[in-house]
Amino acid sequence: CHAMGPMARAKKLMDPADYERVVEEKMRREGLTRKQAEDEYNQYLENPPFYYALEKKEEYYKSLGYKDLFEGMIGEAEKEGRGDEVRERIRKFQQKGRLKGFSVIIIALISFYFAREAYWSDPENFLPGI
Repeated sequence: CHAMGPMARAKKLMDPADYERVVEEKMRREGLTRKQAEDEYNQYLENPPFYYALEKKEEYYKSLGYKDLFEGMIGEAEKEGRGDEVRERIRKFQQKGRLKGFSVIIIALISFYFAREAYWSDPENFLPGI
């Protein structure tokens, strides 16, 4: 169960007719209760569609008994004989993500270091006007 966040609350206040239409459609199409349909739609509104889709895919793989999204993708690909290919794609994806994360951390540390040095070199005139 997901609480209604700011995006879902704004959608419901600004366009209640469309919000109701989508909830009713989800109830009819997926056989959900009103609460379930609202929770799912609110979750969709709060998460960008890409992340919402990933979350749903992970739920699907967990329902098949896999530990997580990646294990599910590999397991299903192995059934088709593509396990090694998918395993390699996931490895590259994770490696790229780690590299981006480390890059952001390093840039933040370097920026902090230079700001600190600028402050200590002339504390009286550091960022005048603030």
